[in-house]
Amino acid sequence: MKSIKRFFYFIVIVLFVGALIYIYPEIEWHPPQVDIKLASDYVGLKPFVVQIKDKGKGLKKVTISLKDESGESTLVDKTYDSPVKEDSFTIELNPKEMGIKDGPAELVVSAEDRSHIKLFRGNKTDVVKKIKIDLVPPKAEIVSGDQYINHGGSGLVIYKTSEDVERSGVEVGDYFFPGHSGYFEDKNIYLAFFAFPYNLSPGDSISLIAEDAAGNTKTVNIPHNLKNVLYRKSDIKVSDNFIQEKMASILGEDLSKDQDLKAIFLKVNRDLRKKNNDEIKKIGEKTSGKILWNGEFHQLTNSQVEANFADDRTYFFNGEPIDEQYHLGYDLAVTKRYPVEAANDGVVVFAGDLGIYGNTVIVDHGMGISTLYGHLSSIDVKVDDVVKKKQILGKTGETGLAAGDHLHYGVYVNGVPVRPIEWWDQKWINDNILKKVKEAEAEFKTSKAADSSAPKDVSQEKEVKE
Repeated sequence: MKSIKRFFYFIVIVLFVGALIYIYPEIEWHPPQVDIKLASDYVGLKPFVVQIKDKGKGLKKVTISLKDESGESTLVDKTYDSPVKEDSFTIELNPKEMGIKDGPAELVVSAEDRSHIKLFRGNKTDVVKKIKIDLVPPKAEIVSGDQYINHGGSGLVIYKTSEDVERSGVEVGDYFFPGHSGYFEDKNIYLAFFAFPYNLSPGDSISLIAEDAAGNTKTVNIPHNLKNVLYRKSDIKVSDNFIQEKMASILGEDLSKDQDLKAIFLKVNRDLRKKNNDEIKKIGEKTSGKILWNGEFHQLTNSQVEANFADDRTYFFNGEPIDEQYHLGYDLAVTKRYPVEAANDGVVVFAGDLGIYGNTVIVDHGMGISTLYGHLSSIDVKVDDVVKKKQILGKTGETGLAAGDHLHYGVYVNGVPVRPIEWWDQKWINDNILKKVKEAEAEFKTSKAADSSAPKDVSQEKEVKE
């Protein structure tokens, strides 16, 4: 009898252990994770994403709904036939179809997984986010006149927006140039310096963009006349010695005889150039909100332009074209180790080695305008130094990819390279910047902070030696 009981208990234990072995993998305690990707509590016509993840057995069911005073609207109702670890949903409101209006609402997200815990009902996550529905686009109007722009050149738009605007500026093709407020007492009046980049086709549009916290956008076409500019093309022969001497120095390594010189050249001229230009873009995007410069920008004393902006260069190695790049500035030469002057008032935001540009200084002139001084043999300033026009920054040299002693000089708008010759020309500044500012000043009061840093009309004229 005892043996029968023992056998019975043994069978029960075996069945219990077997059930545990079978059931345990089906049980997990991790509820689904819900991530509502909204930058603020405002929701408008701009789509947003809801992402849901599950660490365990995978998702079983997801529902997303919107509740407001008019009722509840189902946005998502999805059941999964097989386990899914992650899913995302792009939510776009349709006011007419859903009957929703501006005002408070709730976004309700429910996610259930396939765990067999809780009597096989699974883990469930419910998220309720209080939001504010805003379906009305902001207002924006252009204050300044028509734009006359050179291809590869710069421009200025002055505009006014409604108070609900969170982000605004000028969009040219895929480029965005943010506006800056504070020049006028009315904080809703902005100045936006922008570029029509050299690498865009003349048909690309220029638009004023204003966006509110809900993502609603107002777009205004900016009337403009674009003048075509012919850029030079040139062929450059690359020698073994140039690669071995220059590239080794830039890469900071010794080149063996067995290394592929073509590959090394491309690593520097193509890959490192792109990395350096990306760095310049990021540096140029961090700028003072005030205008720091005064009058026309100064061309290096006694210098002449030896290489132009946006020169299209094809590089040949052993008779074969191996690369094509654009020269995004001017090459200015005088004598060896010539003192390099700041083109205008500003603040030093970079001072050091910058790859193909060698020893480099970048000066921020405010509201996105910056100048670059490359290939220096020495640097006499440091980051955060406040500099004045014609103050010495360092001396010319042949660091980086320079084949001889000279200054590589560049002008940038929000990190985008532009034609330096415009900023050397007081007449261009008068016609394209100061005139617009003065017309706006006649209509709107300027702030005290802006008065002390306004760009001034300098009567002196100078010859640009190009």
